[in-house]
Amino acid sequence: MKEKLDPSLRQALVDEGKNLKESLIALEEDLVQLTDKLQLEAQSIPNTTHPDVPVGDEESSVTRKEVGSQRSFSFPIKDHLQLGKDLDLFDFDAASEINKFQIPYKLYIVTMTGYISPVLEVSGSKFYYLKNEAVLLEMALVNWGIAEVSKKGFTPLITPEIVRSSVVERCGFQPRAQNTQCVCLASRPQREEFWEGLEDMVRSVPIGKKLFIGGDLNG
Repeated sequence: MKEKLDPSLRQALVDEGKNLKESLIALEEDLVQLTDKLQLEAQSIPNTTHPDVPVGDEESSVTRKEVGSQRSFSFPIKDHLQLGKDLDLFDFDAASEINKFQIPYKLYIVTMTGYISPVLEVSGSKFYYLKNEAVLLEMALVNWGIAEVSKKGFTPLITPEIVRSSVVERCGFQPRAQNTQCVCLASRPQREEFWEGLEDMVRSVPIGKKLFIGGDLNG
């Protein structure tokens, strides 16, 4: 049988345990603050490029390899932009025009005549709408790709709509614009920050041999 401790020694050990608990709480708070500071410092470290990457603008680019030979045609060649315009597959004007609103949410109205009415959006030049057969083609390619990789043992997965800030930081996503996709959920303790519309972040979280398919039905 264990011997009973002397009451004075027992009380001393109890007091020591309380002091250790209080000290641990203070140390944990310090750890959180130091971790945040370390994270901020780490985020300021720029990415490095390969030594062979040329410095300069587009004209400084170097061709590393060419595959095949360029074909010649007896008729004027149309690029994908012209083909898409002729077949009514793309709409660049609407996507770039609605950049004027500068509101970080999407809302479009598509009428029965097929006219795309921009309501709210942030996109800008180089962005576009896919229309008509181009939409069906993209959906068919996505479905074909999912079916093919599913045969090889990958598991399709539709991700959540929001991502914790800690996951975003670990993925190296560092937005520099003033307006971000960061939102706070008031129902969560300490108004924890989340990010929306970042399915790529969720897909990048390593969980074994899986295929992650994003699913933002609003976009």
